[in-house]
This record gives sequence, structure tokens and C-alpha cells, in this order.
Amino acid sequence: MAKEKILENYVEPDATGAYLFLERAQKQIKPINDDQGYMMGFFNLYYSGTFKNDSLKAFKNELLEELNYSLKTYEYFKVKTLNLLDYKFGLVDNTQEIHEFDVMDEIFFEELKDSWMNLIIVGKNFDLTQFKNQPLFLEWFKNYANK
Repeated sequence: MAKEKILENYVEPDATGAYLFLERAQKQIKPINDDQGYMMGFFNLYYSGTFKNDSLKAFKNELLEELNYSLKTYEYFKVKTLNLLDYKFGLVDNTQEIHEFDVMDEIFFEELKDSWMNLIIVGKNFDLTQFKNQPLFLEWFKNYANK
């Protein structure tokens, strides 16, 4: 009965984007440190209908809520709260080229919405260029990324 109630209220998203979150490291020693937790997920964007979350503020709130819940829930994360100022953001296109942003601002958000490229969230000192050949990146891109 509960499942039917949920499905009754389900609204098809206008767009879906994939993300890969890598916990920040104080010092990046390898392309991905052993002490870094990570998660793969997706976000739905609604820009038509009665519910909309297509503003930067709504997007940030939703993403922070999801990531902070995961940080508190899963033991493999060292930090328990997330501050987006500690991270940088990469938008990955279909050829695996990465466009980096130091902050999640309106320019970043407009490019994300315009392109529907995939999102990587990593610590400020993380080298995304080295990471592109790692099994974790390749698995995420193959299985989860929008193409």
C-alpha cells in the first residue's frame, strides 16, 4: 500500500545527472588516497511543473543534504559534515574531458544545466588529470555517467 502511495505522487524528472564524490584529503599522495571515501549517485532536476529545484540554491541544498546524510551514515567516510568551500568541481563531457570549477557558483550551475555533463566533487588539492585513468573513474564513467 505504501509503495502505491509513493508511486502515485512520483513526478518524472526533467533531467538526471550523475555525480562522483571523493572525500577530500589533507594531502593528496596518490591519484586516490586509501583513506578517502567515495560515493556514486545521481540527482534529479525539475524545471517544469509544480515542484522546481533548478536554482543554484535548491541544487546546493539538495546535494548537501544527500552528501551529509551519507557522510554520517557510512563508516568509510572520515569527515561527518561537508563544506562545499573545501571542494572543487569537475564537469566531465562524453570524451572524458574535465572542466574544473573552484566554486559552485552561477557560472558553474549554468554550464551544468546547459550541458548535462557529469559532476565530480573532489578536494581542492585533488589532481583530476591523474584520476582520469583510475579504475574508479572508469567504472563510474562507464556505468553511471550520462552519455
